[in-house]
Amino acid sequence: MRCDLCGTDEAIPFKCRYCNGTFCSVHRLPPNHDCLFMKDYLQQPARDREFLEHIHGRAGLPQERIKSALYETFYLRFSKTEVLHLVIATALVTAVGMSFYRFQFRWDFLVIFISAFIIHELGHKFLAQFYRAWAEFRVLLFGAVITAFSALPFFPFKFIAPGAVMVSGNLSESRSGKVSWIGPLTNLAMGTGFLLSYLILETAVGFANKILLAGVWFNGFIAFFNLIPFMGL
Repeated sequence: MRCDLCGTDEAIPFKCRYCNGTFCSVHRLPPNHDCLFMKDYLQQPARDREFLEHIHGRAGLPQERIKSALYETFYLRFSKTEVLHLVIATALVTAVGMSFYRFQFRWDFLVIFISAFIIHELGHKFLAQFYRAWAEFRVLLFGAVITAFSALPFFPFKFIAPGAVMVSGNLSESRSGKVSWIGPLTNLAMGTGFLLSYLILETAVGFANKILLAGVWFNGFIAFFNLIPFMGL
C-alpha cells in the first residue's frame, strides 16, 4: 500500500487515527503529513506525543531528552490488536507444549511454555523499539494453522511458529540482524539457566525437579524453530 503523501510503497502501512489517511513510517505522525486534525493530536498528553516524536527522530526539548530516552527504552507499547494476537499465539504454543505430556494440566508446565514464548517475542519487540522502529506481533495464518494441528496428539511432528514480530523502520542490516537474533538468544539464555539450576540442585541435594529439564528442552525447541529462516518467530 502506498503512502498518501509521498507515494512510497509500504509493506506495513500506518493509518492516522485522526484523518484516517495511510502513510509510510516517515509521514505517519500528524505533524509530518500536515494532518487536518492537528488540534486533536496536540490535545494528547504531552508524554505520549513526546514518545511518538522521539522514536521518529523528533526529540523534544534538550532538557527532556534523557527522560525521553529512558521512556523510549523501558516502555513497551501494545495495541489492542497486538494483545489479541499474542493471546492467540500463546494459547497455540502452550497447546503444543502440553501435547508432549498428553495435556496433563500442571501450572509449572504452563509457566514454562508461556514464559518461553512471551519473553522470546518481547525480546524482538523491545530491541526493535529501542532502535526507534515500529514493532508489533502478528499471528500468521499458515503458521498458526500448522501450529494448531501439531498440538494434536496424533500429529507426527511438532511445529511452533504461530506468528512473528513485524518491524518497520530505517534499521541497518546490522540492527535488523540483532533484532532477529535476540529472540532465540533469550531462549538459549533461559534454557541454560534451567540446565544450570538442574545440575546444581542434582549435585548439591541429589534431587532436582524435572520441570527444570522441561524448561531446557522447550526453550531449545523454540530457539531451534526461530533459527530456521522461513519459520522465524
